[in-house]
Amino acid sequence: MRLSVLFIALLLMLECSSRVPLTKGLIREYGLSSRDIPKLQLYISDGILLEKHMMKVDKNIDSTSYALKKVEDYYVKQIYFKKETPCIVMTAAPDKLAVAFEEDRDILNFVWAPRNESSAYVYQPDKRSVRDSVETQPSPGFAAWKIIGEETYADTSYNVLIKRDLPFLLVDKTSLRNFTIDARKVKGLKQTDIKGK
Repeated sequence: MRLSVLFIALLLMLECSSRVPLTKGLIREYGLSSRDIPKLQLYISDGILLEKHMMKVDKNIDSTSYALKKVEDYYVKQIYFKKETPCIVMTAAPDKLAVAFEEDRDILNFVWAPRNESSAYVYQPDKRSVRDSVETQPSPGFAAWKIIGEETYADTSYNVLIKRDLPFLLVDKTSLRNFTIDARKVKGLKQTDIKGK
């Protein structure tokens, strides 16, 4: 029994570790072109929450007292991209990837910040907030998250909330296996290796 639990735990750890950040260095190492990148299976490193707070106000006249009554309904509309949600690149430019999470839906943009080649492609909302975090009413389960900007998704403008750092793209190592590197190590040549001299 213990052995089977240990085996399952090991498989789960191996499955999680098969994803690595998508970086410029990785793209260069595998010789990927802008046509190759959409063939990769990608995931996001952490959750992204798109949230819109709406208020619906109804004004009615009470038929018994003939008084004006105002009824306010409060709605919260959310779209949640959980950690390690699978996604694919729709269009690839050198420093920007347009990523789709749903068929026939909008995309989210991930950009490469040129610190070094090991920097991952990170999520960039349509509009960044002026401040680090904007105050909002916490939604159940997302109270510790902070607003970092705005995103238009499915023709609606939402606040973008993240837990900590900006999410980045992860690539599944198995999808990189499709792009085999044709590499060999050069042994070198010495004078003594040349025959006939």
